[in-house]
Amino acid sequence: MPHRNFKKFLVEIAVLALVSFACGQKKTETPGEEKSITPRSVLMVIAPQEFRDEEFKSPFEYLKNLSHNVRVASTDTTTATGMLGMKVKPDLRIKDVDTLAYDALILVGGTGSMVYWDDQTVHQLVKYFARPPKLLAAICIAPVTLARAGVLKGKEATVYKNRTTLDELKKGGATYIEKDVVVSENIITASGPKASDKFAQAIATALENHQ
Repeated sequence: MPHRNFKKFLVEIAVLALVSFACGQKKTETPGEEKSITPRSVLMVIAPQEFRDEEFKSPFEYLKNLSHNVRVASTDTTTATGMLGMKVKPDLRIKDVDTLAYDALILVGGTGSMVYWDDQTVHQLVKYFARPPKLLAAICIAPVTLARAGVLKGKEATVYKNRTTLDELKKGGATYIEKDVVVSENIITASGPKASDKFAQAIATALENHQ
């Protein structure tokens, strides 16, 4: 009998060891599975010439690395050139954008982005994406397009600071906040190239929170 009890004891120990090992394996796998990101469709609008390189590159790469689907639109699909020489071939023309296909719209700045300040097609896109649950973002002097489209009224926003841009935000009914990035409900604005990384992170966070 003592011999049999000892064998039973060894079997129980072995079973407990297997259970403990299995539980331990599950625990080590859980952290990586705790938080999954649902891929979103994002449209970035750049000027055909003189867009700001960092303001495009940082959000584009950051969101792509998170597995979001990012496409680029401009006035046409001819290769666009940044202020610092970056070359980007747009995927589609702005006039061909299907708004239902995207969750977010990002307007990239740079001196060339003034071409969109009074562009009625871009204004229509801006108005559409200003409505939740869509997400709208603009950086540098691109927030002026938002202001002229009428979507910043009663919102807090930032912009590349000079007399013209500040006047434009004021005319558009926005409250200027001197910060790198300002999030006002579903609208994100950023001040310029130095804020590009923070801008990208704020957009990623907003996309995640809107899941």
